[in-house]
Amino acid sequence: MPDVSSGGVCGACGRRHVMGATCSTLVRADVGSGQPPRPRCGPDGEAEDPLVGARCGSFRLVRRLGRGGMGSVYLGEHVSIGSRVAVKVLHAHLTMYPELVQRFHAEARAVNLIGHENIVSIFDMDATPPRPYLIMELLDGAPLSAWVGSPLAAGAVVSVLAQVCDALQAAHSRGIVHRDLKPDNIFVSRRKRGVPFVKVLDFGIAKLGDAQMPQTHAGIIVGTPEYMAPEQSLGRGVDGRADLYALGVIAYQLLTGRLPFTDEGMTAQLVAHQLRTPPPLRSVNPAVAAALEHVILRALAKKPEDRYPSIQAFRHALQVALAEEGRGAARQANPAPRGALPSTLPVAQGAIRGRSQVGSHAEVAAASQAGLSPRRPELATAPRAPSVELPVQVVLRPGENPVRLLGSGLSRGGLFLHGGHVLPPLCARLPMVLELESGPLSVLCEVVRLVPPAQARVWGMPTGFGVQFVEATALLKAAVDAVLEKGTPVEPPQVRPAVVEDPTVTRTLEAWRRRSAGDAYAVLALALDSDMVTVRLRTREAWRSLESLERKSLTPPQRAQVDALRIRVREAAEALGATVQRALYDAWRGNHRGVAKCLEAGLTAEQLESLRREFLARRPQAMGAARIHFQAGNALERDGQLSQALDQYERGLKLAPLEVDMLQRYRRLRRVLGGRSPAVAGHERARSP
Repeated sequence: MPDVSSGGVCGACGRRHVMGATCSTLVRADVGSGQPPRPRCGPDGEAEDPLVGARCGSFRLVRRLGRGGMGSVYLGEHVSIGSRVAVKVLHAHLTMYPELVQRFHAEARAVNLIGHENIVSIFDMDATPPRPYLIMELLDGAPLSAWVGSPLAAGAVVSVLAQVCDALQAAHSRGIVHRDLKPDNIFVSRRKRGVPFVKVLDFGIAKLGDAQMPQTHAGIIVGTPEYMAPEQSLGRGVDGRADLYALGVIAYQLLTGRLPFTDEGMTAQLVAHQLRTPPPLRSVNPAVAAALEHVILRALAKKPEDRYPSIQAFRHALQVALAEEGRGAARQANPAPRGALPSTLPVAQGAIRGRSQVGSHAEVAAASQAGLSPRRPELATAPRAPSVELPVQVVLRPGENPVRLLGSGLSRGGLFLHGGHVLPPLCARLPMVLELESGPLSVLCEVVRLVPPAQARVWGMPTGFGVQFVEATALLKAAVDAVLEKGTPVEPPQVRPAVVEDPTVTRTLEAWRRRSAGDAYAVLALALDSDMVTVRLRTREAWRSLESLERKSLTPPQRAQVDALRIRVREAAEALGATVQRALYDAWRGNHRGVAKCLEAGLTAEQLESLRREFLARRPQAMGAARIHFQAGNALERDGQLSQALDQYERGLKLAPLEVDMLQRYRRLRRVLGGRSPAVAGHERARSP
């Protein structure tokens, strides 16, 4: 049953569907799941949008530009300097899935790591509730879907597809698969001399919908059926060849003016792509060259292994086929294609769309009716950055010694690290030393992509992980530019006089290493029931200790260890330094004594109740088990068995530490018994070295 509003306009994408058709939104209930369709979006009336006028960071949302299955896109204007951006806001009903919000965060950073000019730039983001959003560049032009419907000239099509291939190759080399490639997500903008320039949109957003959904939401389909590779719709593992298949569908559509399969409905499209052979392009448009037809039909092979091995191989095959067509002396006397991509695009500030671009949007409609220039755009080939590799030292886990890895794909945004046997957690912040010819450079980075061995074998690349520089200082940018300008692999730095390790520093770092392997209380040498004043005191002591270490003569590995320790101290201070954050941190660890100290320090009842709801939402079984202990303790207390009752309350509070009534009863009973309770584990004696 389609998700169509009473007016015939789909509430999810804003388009009018044929009766019985299913909307091709990014995340939806599968027909085979037995679940009824869920209403996701209301009518596309801009006047009713409550977010218009709201602020996201420094930008005010002026108007909505598009709406899709994953989110809405707004024109954002900086409140003080007036600069304009596109702001993508995740739909409210999807924020309930932490996995989706986390992938929204991680994949957005991965886009910046790719750093390719044919991929839309993301300037800023905020993944915190209640309104996760991305700040992106605002594009001037129109999506490729504005030219779908009529056969286009082969030269213009290959020109656009070549730029898309460049973007995908950059992503695939980082282990990132788009998974929702379609004309709506390919934006044609204007550059110098009016030559069409391609930007690929929504990188990682399709993957965001592929997060592990709660079991109550089984049967999730991710992607757009008309462009979905068979292995993707069957729920099998996908790699870059799924993007290659989608690009083959796009090429078919641009050259013939229609999709390979014209079946209506999501299920019919999925089955067609899984089982049926697409009609030859020349049977739809005889003007298509035989060599070009062969290339595209190979891209549409049902089995991934029967397609081109990489997107770069597909790009090369397209250009070879186009060259063969140009060399052909005899041309068939068939009608030439009716249109070509314009060399000058209509002036319409199109934005990055959330799901599929809103095809009926007035600006896009105006663009498609604006009278297209018959001139073919020249092939835009961006100069490729030289391949650069350099040795690095990185601390993969707090307290461990640095390991030596090889970095490749260096850019101002980050690089890809490989050559080791351990992959750090996603989003982990790691201190790293770049071994440059000018000398070692210490930087802080964040893990934004993992390529495990199984995926590395499929991609034909080394196992490793991508990192993004947390703070790209002027010094770091200058060093990266110098390395890239040289364009040759960087040799290890010249051997310099070694720094003699100070035994005192070695002992101090070893003591710190043992501390940093524990939780936030261990890092700051705190007992579990320390009050907030003690927390702040120990935090200052820890910082002074590390600052004292930094002033000493340190070897590069020791300096990397100190950088890692600074991260651990900062994380511990953030976890315990404020009452709300500490109460939730203690709740996850069953430390009700820490929660009690937060109440003493001013945590309000409203704040505690809010934390309690969040805690029970993620651990719904905790309250049931805790209630058994609370009831047992209540019965023992009535019978006068106060020590046994205190023990039962203690066990219940370890499971549900935010139950204020039980906290008060436990503390009252402790006072009656003269403060007797099980020993408090802590780290009071482990003061800062």
